[in-house]
Amino acid sequence: MNTNTPMIMAEGITKNFVMHNQGGQKIPVFADLNLCVNAGECVVLHGPSGAGKSTLMRALYGNYLVSEGAIRINHQGEWIDITQAEPQEILAVRKYTLGYVSQFLRAIPRVSTLNIVSEPMLALGEDESKAHIRAGELLTRLRVPESLWTLAPATFSGGEQQRVNIARGFIVEYPVMLLDEPTASLDAINRQTVTDMIRETTERGAAIIGIFHDEDVRNQIGTRLFDIHPQEQAA
Repeated sequence: MNTNTPMIMAEGITKNFVMHNQGGQKIPVFADLNLCVNAGECVVLHGPSGAGKSTLMRALYGNYLVSEGAIRINHQGEWIDITQAEPQEILAVRKYTLGYVSQFLRAIPRVSTLNIVSEPMLALGEDESKAHIRAGELLTRLRVPESLWTLAPATFSGGEQQRVNIARGFIVEYPVMLLDEPTASLDAINRQTVTDMIRETTERGAAIIGIFHDEDVRNQIGTRLFDIHPQEQAA
């Protein structure tokens, strides 16, 4: 992938939350944001708590509908505006192009760790044995003991669940990745491992947008900061 190739563009996006049960009161989050991220960049969202960083990430992924503007993803050579796309198009973008790692694993009861991590590869039609081998490689690198791979992660510690979450997020080489505090609950050794994985992902040409509260992590992997400032609440 040419490192000058734009992969995700947010153009003039505004997000307000409307409190319908409080007389339609409008709570502004951010306004008229413009962001373009090229292949091979890792852009770090920067701003105080409450500025809207996680809201922006959810909007980029299509979980939140913005109030104004467009969010375009370079999906298999075609630009898809996820603010206007049909649900099937958004699902296709997420399947092939747009990866997302949140702070928390949504543990699925009775599904093994190995199958949870393998699922994105299997969804692309990969052979189960290959998917399990790749999942095992990632779990090993992230120091999840092999004795846990056949177990459902619902009862794992927070750090173990987060490492399972990261393995699942990185098993497919997505062209675009959104990372919402992936290192937040990790110890120093695993935090460095994940930092290395993020750097390698950028070097292979992925476009990354992330939230990282750890300054050392930001300094290691960020190619630039994107500042977000909190909006004043409308009367």
